[in-house]
Amino acid sequence: MPGTSATPRSSGVRLLTLREDHTGPLRAGFASGPFGRCLIGAIGPDLCHLSFADGSVRTAWKELSAAWPRARILRDDRSAELWRKRLFGRKKGATAPVRCQVRGTAFQLRVWRELLRIPSGGRVTYGELAARVGHPKAARAVGSAVGDNPIAWLIPCHRVVRGSGGLGGYHWGVGRKRAMLAHESVSGCLGTSASHS
Repeated sequence: MPGTSATPRSSGVRLLTLREDHTGPLRAGFASGPFGRCLIGAIGPDLCHLSFADGSVRTAWKELSAAWPRARILRDDRSAELWRKRLFGRKKGATAPVRCQVRGTAFQLRVWRELLRIPSGGRVTYGELAARVGHPKAARAVGSAVGDNPIAWLIPCHRVVRGSGGLGGYHWGVGRKRAMLAHESVSGCLGTSASHS
């Protein structure tokens, strides 16, 4: 069962934290989004996975299975396409939050919640993010938590950059990170901002 934890509702994203492994059905499939092919997974009405599948379908599926080892994963590209339409067209002022079920350590969850506070088009450095979560000397650990983000785009790890001004790394490629930041800066689209509970 998901637990809850409060967060600002400005982002349109609501994080629900799972206290134990999900053992029921998880519907997942592939869809083509504005930043490439996506693997999107959901537990009931809640999103639980969003990654980019640049390589083989098998590799992306393997990563999903590793993240949810006890779930019964069902291939459902039609469901993924419906999610794609919902996720990549959210405008500022959208009222219905996207509920996301995630699993992680207390530290990871703190970092992911803080990511949701970064406004669309905004950027923070790894050092600034570390300070925001109360661990100003833990920029490296924060970077690891950012990299472990299970829901790309909505939990906006792409908004974290190096203190030097460089973009820094991105699990799905720096070119995609650059495209996401550019998209947010000109489109007025709500790639994410936060509301968790």
